[in-house]
Amino acid sequence: MTRSVFADANILIAAAGSPQGASRAILNLAEMGLIQLVVSRQVLLETERNLRRKLPDGLPLVAEWLSYLSLKIVDDPLPERYQRWVSIIEEKDAPILAAAVDAEVDYFVTLNTRDFTPEVMNAAGLTILTPSQFIERVRDILQRNL
Repeated sequence: MTRSVFADANILIAAAGSPQGASRAILNLAEMGLIQLVVSRQVLLETERNLRRKLPDGLPLVAEWLSYLSLKIVDDPLPERYQRWVSIIEEKDAPILAAAVDAEVDYFVTLNTRDFTPEVMNAAGLTILTPSQFIERVRDILQRNL
């Protein structure tokens, strides 16, 4: 069974900025069909906006990924769906959290550990990991199954 992984915008940005590293490895796993990468429309807009501002050379790379990765793109949640999370996370991050919860993903991967805390993870019922933590988990699973 393929695991679903919701990627925050910072994962796509980091992957565009570095050919090595855990964020790029996650995209490689998605390309091989080993995971189902899930993003919301807001994640894609944030990725584009931040790449234009900080790393414009990464835009063509992300556009290329979108052409061949089988991304599952979920709609952004309506305000009434994400307002419930505003008490535990900044309002700007609440729609991302709600999209991941609504998508019923196996993992939420982000570099934003300041806002996506263990408390948020417990309240949302999500497994929230950094890219390196996710890759370590994949390694452990592979080693157990070999």
